[in-house]
Amino acid sequence: MKRLVLVGFAAMALVSYGCAITDYEGHAGHQTSSEAKLWGDEISFSGTGDPALDGTYSYTVKYNNRTARDTNLKIVSYRNPVVSSFSRDGLIDRDGDDIQGRSGILGGKFAAYWTTTDPAAGCQFDLNRIQSHGGAPPPPILLCDTATEEVDKDLELQGSFTSTADLLSQIWSGALNNGFTLELTGIKLGGVNVPLSSPLSINAKSNGTRPMQFSIDLSQAGGASLIQGILANTSNRVPVSVGLRFDGGMTLDLPSHTTLAFNHDALWNLL
Repeated sequence: MKRLVLVGFAAMALVSYGCAITDYEGHAGHQTSSEAKLWGDEISFSGTGDPALDGTYSYTVKYNNRTARDTNLKIVSYRNPVVSSFSRDGLIDRDGDDIQGRSGILGGKFAAYWTTTDPAAGCQFDLNRIQSHGGAPPPPILLCDTATEEVDKDLELQGSFTSTADLLSQIWSGALNNGFTLELTGIKLGGVNVPLSSPLSINAKSNGTRPMQFSIDLSQAGGASLIQGILANTSNRVPVSVGLRFDGGMTLDLPSHTTLAFNHDALWNLL
């Protein structure tokens, strides 16, 4: 049964444009039916400056941990070229086996963009085998997430959120069911707070229980500010913890089991 409070995973989505999930552990003793969808991770980006990175992303995993950690664990990053064309998810989410070739709500179809084979525990990032499909460029961001919830067959308010509890209470009261906007004003990288010179607006929707379907247009001034802040405060491909700071005072730090590594060459190409 899904946890209600998983805004940390929303935080991961907010910084993961053009992102390939490269490292995952899966759940001990579990075998996916085939592909299991990583819950709450769909994200859309536009304005990246690279049409090959604009679009909507969804992620699945396939593994067998019934006797030991699967050394052939697969992570598939799917891309729909249509911006904000999410899966028809809500209180009942699409299973991982129902991503490939399926349409999003605005059209287009999800196709495998990067497939990563993760043979070992921990965060190896691009040391793992990353296979590109359909002319996909190298992913600008490599994400290591050791555990999250899976979906498997088997088994318009700005600057108003002072806390995650405030955000969730407004969703649960019905105040945010028609969508809302988050204003990203800063990012925390490896414990260092980096303010953005221009805020980045993030449009979101909820299903009445949790936030979902985040859309970000990186052609905003805040998009360049975010990229510049990452480049100036991280080392190329070196893992770092990440947190987000929003107008209104809300802060979100990614879970301790989640780290990011940034491909500086790819990020420079987005400026």
